[in-house]
Order: sequence, then structure tokens, then C-alpha cells
Amino acid sequence: MAPRRARIVLADQQTLFRQSLAYHLTNGGHEVVVEAEDGDALDRGMIEGEPDLLILDRYLPGVDSLAYIRMLNALQPQLPVLLLVAYEHEARSLQSAAFLAGAGGCLSKDLPPSSYLTAVRRLMEGGVLFSADVMRRAARPPALSGPAARLQELTPREVEILQLVAEGIGNREIAERLDISYHTAMKHVSNIIGKLKVSNRMEAGLIFLRHASSALLPDDRDEV
Repeated sequence: MAPRRARIVLADQQTLFRQSLAYHLTNGGHEVVVEAEDGDALDRGMIEGEPDLLILDRYLPGVDSLAYIRMLNALQPQLPVLLLVAYEHEARSLQSAAFLAGAGGCLSKDLPPSSYLTAVRRLMEGGVLFSADVMRRAARPPALSGPAARLQELTPREVEILQLVAEGIGNREIAERLDISYHTAMKHVSNIIGKLKVSNRMEAGLIFLRHASSALLPDDRDEV
């Protein structure tokens, strides 16, 4: 089956590269409907050209490229975007950011013409150019640090007790509510204070109130 002919907006600040890529894309059976050298030309081209695909220079003047991709992904999620950077090492370092912004791929400008034709074909078929490893790493939640990270070290029972501490409940009432001994309640609170690296129960309660929503706390489960 012949590859689908794509209507392409090609936005790149480097005139010689842009013209050369447009030539190879056209020879490959696609139609470059607009060549844009800056943000203003890109905006006009996206409206007038009605493209199937956007090829976007990472450093196009007047454009925050990743923010622009996020906007397009929200407004036209079916429109694939290929992000271009000057060098291969930069393309590698931008893979996760480009994927999270909503691009279909991120390539350097020093590849042979056949690589761009292959990329366009894959994007037009609904695929992406990112490896499975890049997508897995990009999809992971950011690593927590500081108090939020320390909250994750608590056991489910300690989280339950810390929530009561944050509500201003004393050890004796905690023991009654959870049907444990007063001594056990005190020991749990002491362990919580130690794990959170704070000086007292008030500071521990404040950490819970400030950071519990951002920490992935253990699921509630029975603890012996």
C-alpha cells in the first residue's frame, strides 16, 4: 500500500535546511503546504494550510515549541507533530519532554532524507517515534523528595495514626479509636516522628497536612 500523502507545515528557522527538507518531502510524495521561518508565519500557516502534520524547529523564533505542542495537542490531538533539533545528543535528551508535550517524535537535523520520510510515514499511520523505554520513563510520576518522600516510608498503620495526630487527637484517644494499647499508640507516634525527622507530634501533623496529597501513601490494610 502506498504511503498516505501528507499536507505538511514545515516550520524551521534555517532557510537552507528548510528548503532542502521541503524538496525531499515533496519528492517523497508529500505536499509542503507552508514553509514558516518564525512564529507569525507558523500561526498563519496552521490556519491557511490545514495541515495533516507539523514539522517544528525546537528553536523557531517567537515560539516556545514545547508549549506550542501542548496547545496543539489539546486543540487538535489528531495532528501529529515532529520536533526537530540541531544535534543527535539534544534529540536524545529531549525525548521525554517531547513525548510528554504531545509530540509524535523528536529527531535531529543531521539525518539522511530517508529518515524524515520514514518518520512522516509512521506518524501519518498513527504511530510514534519514541521507544517503549522512553515512554515508560516519561510516564512515571516524578520522584518525590523531602517530607513527601519520607511520608512514603510510613506503614499503613502509621499513616492512619498520623492522620489522627494531624487532627489534634492525643495518644490515649488514638489508642481507644484503634483498639490498641496506650503504650502501642505512643510507640507508633515515636516511630512516626523518627521517620519524618521532626522534633514533635505537631511538626509531624503539619507535614501530613501539607504533603499527604502529593505523596503516594500506602494503601490502608490491616496490620498486626
